[in-house]
Amino acid sequence: MCKKSIVTVMAIVAMGMFVASASFAATCGVMSVVSVASTDSGSGSQVWLKNESGASCGTIVNGGQKLFNLPSTTSDKTLAVILTAVSLNKKLWVAFQDTATVDPQLPGMIQIVSMQSH
Repeated sequence: MCKKSIVTVMAIVAMGMFVASASFAATCGVMSVVSVASTDSGSGSQVWLKNESGASCGTIVNGGQKLFNLPSTTSDKTLAVILTAVSLNKKLWVAFQDTATVDPQLPGMIQIVSMQSH
């Protein structure tokens, strides 16, 4: 009986962790770059993006802005796409880890970024 209860509790905890981590992911189809910065605090590059999709993206309202950290493993590539979009005046499609549900003051983490061709 005790073994069955432990397995049940472990399954519930695992499902809760999966649902919690999945709920923080968001995508936004039309974002513009407000500013790009490099930090010396160890967090690397950061970018302010503005939601211009016409709807909310995760917890970012339409017209709202959010600070994002760039992933350390792909920071150079991600930054290259972002700076190319700025220089060509293009919008971005962004998939990100939305931390606002945990703490609105924390920056989000960009997972995937692509530049729109039109």
